[in-house]
Amino acid sequence: MVNMAETIYLVAPAGHPNFGDEYIVSAWLRELSRRRPHTQVILDCHTPGIASILHANVHPHLTVTDTLWQLGLLCETDDDVVEAISNTYSQPMLTTSLNLAKSAEIVHVLGGGWFNDTWPHHLKVLAGAACLGTERKVMTGQGFIPGDEIKERLGHWLQRFDHITVRDEPSEALFADLAQIERGVDDAWLAAPDTTAEHGLGWGNEDARARDFVIVAQSDLLGIEVEELARRILRQLKHLNATGDNIAYVECIPEDDHKVLDILRELDPQLMDQTRVVPFDELWAFGLPTREGQTWISTRFHPHLVASARGISGIAVSAHTGMYYTVKHASVGSAWTITDLYEPVTPGGPVSPQHGEDLREAAEDLAEDIYPVTSGQQFKQSLKAIGRLAKRRITR
Repeated sequence: MVNMAETIYLVAPAGHPNFGDEYIVSAWLRELSRRRPHTQVILDCHTPGIASILHANVHPHLTVTDTLWQLGLLCETDDDVVEAISNTYSQPMLTTSLNLAKSAEIVHVLGGGWFNDTWPHHLKVLAGAACLGTERKVMTGQGFIPGDEIKERLGHWLQRFDHITVRDEPSEALFADLAQIERGVDDAWLAAPDTTAEHGLGWGNEDARARDFVIVAQSDLLGIEVEELARRILRQLKHLNATGDNIAYVECIPEDDHKVLDILRELDPQLMDQTRVVPFDELWAFGLPTREGQTWISTRFHPHLVASARGISGIAVSAHTGMYYTVKHASVGSAWTITDLYEPVTPGGPVSPQHGEDLREAAEDLAEDIYPVTSGQQFKQSLKAIGRLAKRRITR
């Protein structure tokens, strides 16, 4: 029996399938399976049942729970959360889970843009995470914009963490006075260029990947009507001379993203009739259908990041309320055209290979800082790599 000498406690908004959030969890779990294969890893998320299926077998010692999220629902204020963690017997149904969480050596709040003015209730989860752990508390790849309304409350809890990286300049500027915050990269850069074909990290099915035009469109958080977004996408597709047999449509949130597809079909059934639809289940099994030479139109941020990291040109549609998506799209570092798509535009280029490599190295350097690989692990991984190379040569 393996001795669990350490517990790592991950906190993330996972389990209600959303490609970007799940992609980040998948990337870190895979990284931990390499760096800490014998460590107990606990993922605390809002929908643990679904998350346990989506991330099954990525790390050999993964436990999925919703302890902090349940605590956030039970407590009215941040202070109530702190009190409950101090006296776990005040919440009898969560006592065992909270005692386990308090004993974790490392508490790691995973990245994304889930602490901002749009979702202020998430700060109760952060307040809980800030009170856990025995050795180190970190946050990676965070985005705090828009954050003016919650700045004071958020800043109070950020001070409890040892190290925080943010993925964009406005988030860094919002807390320029906090020494533990530094500019970093989005957590997705841990896996964006990779070819792993499972748990959302792959390059998609071949027939979907063969399409020259890929659409990723959402119905949530828009600043315009869904039908208007669909009309703008159709105008852009016709401007690019796209034909139905050369279009793929990717669903990143089940059901929600299908609403845009349904309207596209109603508005132009002839164009959309032969569109290759990639439902979330297929997306998670095989990854985004990416290849160089494609043109993407994406309202969503992480498909923009991953596709541009893989050499793909595109258009980042920011037709949302406020600056949330505009800031996110700008943080990728690609030359994609960022637009509300009110008028057709010319697609922009991908992240340059050197810049992409720099971002990937920055993500790996951060992982090494938080979870350093021992010399023994490095030796074992080298042997495995040599073995895989030899096997490939034999089977050729």
